[in-house]
Amino acid sequence: MIKNIKKTDTCVSKLVDLKLKADKLPDLSPVEKTKFDQMLAINQLYYSSKLEGSNLTKIGLDKAIHGANI
Repeated sequence: MIKNIKKTDTCVSKLVDLKLKADKLPDLSPVEKTKFDQMLAINQLYYSSKLEGSNLTKIGLDKAIHGANI
């Protein structure tokens, strides 16, 4: 049990340090934020599809979403 607590404390400490570093980063512009959110949504869709057994590639998924060659 003590080993688990120490491991958890270390993980929590790392998470807090990472959060403090992230808070110091500059804000994204609205365009950057939109692009980031879109990329995140596409990645989530890709990996959830992979979990369900899809063999669609990221390029194929992007073409399906945007309907054009990239």
